[in-house]
Order: sequence, then structure tokens, then C-alpha cells
Amino acid sequence: MKQATHYFNLEAKKTKSGEQLILFNLSYGFKTYNSKSNNFKYEPLRISTKWNINKEYWIDKPTYRANQSFVRKYGKDLNNVLDKIERISYEQLSFFRNTFEKDPTNEELKKLVFEKLGRIPKIGGDVTITDYIEAQVNERTTVNITSTKRWSVATGKQYTNLKNHIKNYETKKDVVLTFGELTGDIFMDFFKVINEINKKETGEFYAHNTISKENKHFRAILNCAVEDEIEIGFNHKKQEYLIRKRNIENELFLTQTQLSTIIKTDVSHSREFTHAKNYLILSSFTGLRIGDMTCLHELEPEVQTHNLKQYHCFTTRIRKSQENKDELITTIPLLKPVKDLLKLNNNKFPKFPSQTNIRKDITKLLKHLKFENIIEIKKYYYTIDNVVISKEKLCDIFSPHDCRSTFISNLKDLGIHDEEIEPITHPKHKYTSIIQVYDKTTMLSKAVNLITMLNSKKSPLFKY
Repeated sequence: MKQATHYFNLEAKKTKSGEQLILFNLSYGFKTYNSKSNNFKYEPLRISTKWNINKEYWIDKPTYRANQSFVRKYGKDLNNVLDKIERISYEQLSFFRNTFEKDPTNEELKKLVFEKLGRIPKIGGDVTITDYIEAQVNERTTVNITSTKRWSVATGKQYTNLKNHIKNYETKKDVVLTFGELTGDIFMDFFKVINEINKKETGEFYAHNTISKENKHFRAILNCAVEDEIEIGFNHKKQEYLIRKRNIENELFLTQTQLSTIIKTDVSHSREFTHAKNYLILSSFTGLRIGDMTCLHELEPEVQTHNLKQYHCFTTRIRKSQENKDELITTIPLLKPVKDLLKLNNNKFPKFPSQTNIRKDITKLLKHLKFENIIEIKKYYYTIDNVVISKEKLCDIFSPHDCRSTFISNLKDLGIHDEEIEPITHPKHKYTSIIQVYDKTTMLSKAVNLITMLNSKKSPLFKY
């Protein structure tokens, strides 16, 4: 499909006061057949903005907006309207293309745009939920990275997974789920049915928190639909439709003895083991999640000054936080095991393979090291009230995220207080502008506080 382009123009006809109507034109590849000339003709979407302007106040190509003289005299309302018409036209074109995999006619697109602008009442058939999710994924994973609507590829996969669950439900129930016909009973039945499907396919029900996450995603899609003025058949915001997460603590982390073994083990004969060793050391002594670890090679170790003393550290963005949806930023001290690793790597952070491969590499290394101590794992399955306890070997169940638990658990075992740990693992500094990258005073002071506390504990590993 053709990439859309647009322009505004002034209608030739003038009003009695000398003003001209502003028209919006969107060319997106739609064409009609002209029987008289026996060929096709491209036809842009052409709509009135319902605003008039004197030509002396108009800026033509490429701005297509009222000039500053107009704004100073009459305000920004006109330009805001033009921004809205432009944005909505592109959004509705994208929505139609993603939903139906073809271009709309001018009339179809005009109807969608006018509905969104509130010029005509919203009419039409109910929207299929799976089609809507697919359209959202296609749009949000490709929209400009600075847009508030942007979804990462990983987030897109999560919602695609939800779409596939809905399709499985539809097959099982021989129905098609639409927003308008969705009821609270159907909504809650969806989670029960996909849980039963998983039991039949794998022999196990889903973990309660897995269903809780799908519930969160489904409710988020319903919120998006409401924002798009799509009617929902029930009040999904009621608490009775929320499946709350269950907090379960499992003692799954590497001890200082195990970390020491990893550090001392020669893995130079294996690229996979090297990746795993580097990951385990870096994540276990910084507390970083896997999403941040895979970007670590883009950063440089730093030397910063605090109270006339120099400290080795690095500043990084935190890309996921349950406490705050904004991207955050923190300064993390380079503890001795990390500094030793960097010395062997030309003072650079190593680059890691894909998240899937790093998980496999870690499992292989821990099995090679025979980390087979038995861990008691507590798990809640959906629809089962009682906690289910299983006993597993550490090497079989340890994941990259457990390195974060390793960092926090070992610090707490050493007697480090939450107020020293949280600025590193759960920072509150928002990454809102490049200026903050250079304004590191507060973050560095918190990193120094952790260094001071660790040095007082005289740990053989967790020391600066």
C-alpha cells in the first residue's frame, strides 16, 4: 500500500470578508475508474476543516498552518484543529489498513474520520476483538519511537499471545468475540476456558499469575477500545473482573559461595559458558534485569567525583519497572567482581546473545557446575486455592531474572538496608531528557552510600 501524504490548501472562493476556507487533502493511493477516459484516476480524501482564514495569515507548503501573527492575534485554536484533523486522518487510515488489509474508499475513510471528529454519530457493526488487537499491535509496534502509543516488539508479542488465546477460546466455544457483545460472564469464562485448554495440552493448569497477566492485558485492550470510542458490553473496570496477582516468595538465588565458584571457573573453552558466566557476574552484582543487560554493551564504565573522591560506576536506563511506567535512570557502582571482569574485556561491557539463548547458556553452565541444591518452589495454579509445593534442582529452574534476586538477597543477608538498595534496584529518577544524563549528583551520592555500607561489611565479593 502507498505511503500516505497530505497537504492543506485554501479554497479559491472567498467570503465577503476576504477569507478562504481551509481544506485538508490526504493522498493514500485510492483510485477510481473513469469510463470516459478509460483509465484510473487517483482521488485523495478531501475534507473541509470548517475554518476560514485570510491569506495574509496563512503559511503554505511545507508548514500549512496559520502564522505567528494570526496566533498572537487569535490564539492557537485553528492550528490545534488542523493538527487534530491531520492526526486523526492518518490514524484512521492506519486502523482500516491494519484491520482489513486493504485501502478504504474515500467514503469509508471520510466516515471514520468524521466519526472520530464527532461530526457524525458513530454507526456500524460491532468490532471483532482479535481484529482490533492485531491492528493495535501492527500500529503501535511501528509508530515513531517517541510516540506515547509506542509498544516494544516484546509488548507486541504479549498482545499477539492474548489474541491467540482469544482465537482458541472462540474455536472451543464456536463464537466470535466482539466488544459490544462481550459480557462480564463471557470475560471471566475466557480465563477459565484457556486454563482448561492448557491443562488438556500440557497436563497442568496455568500458574495463577500467568492468568493474572492475561487479565491485565485483556483489560488494557478494553481500555484502548474505550479511548477509540468503541462500546464495551459491560463495565470491565469493576473490581470483580480483576484477577489479582499473588505474591509468592521463593528462595531462588545464588549464594556468595556459588558466585565465587562461577568467578573462579575457567570457561574460555566455551563461548556459551563465557556468555553465561559474564551474565551471571554482571547481573548478580548490579541487579539489572535481562532487558537492561542486553543493552549494557552500549554503555561505558565511568569515573565520577563525589566529595573529591573518584568512584567507578555507570549510569543506565531502567526499561521496566512495575512501580513506574516511565523509563527510569540510575547510577550503579562497579563492585570488585564487575571491575575484574571489565579488566579482562578491555574495560568494556560484553555483548550478549538473544534473551532466549542467554537463558539456555545459563542453564548449561549451572548444570556443568553441578549446582543441584534442591529448592522448594511454591506455586499457585489458577482455580486451585491451595499452594502447590515442588522440589526442583537449582540448575533446572534458575533464570536470568533470578540474578536480580541474587543481588538483592545477598545485600540483605549482609545487613544492607532497603533505603541503600532501592535507589539502585528501584530508582525514581525519570529519564525525561538528555540533560539528566549529565545531572548525576543525586544518583551518584546514593551509589556512594551503598559503597560505604558494603565496605563496612567486609564481604569477600560484595565490596567496592
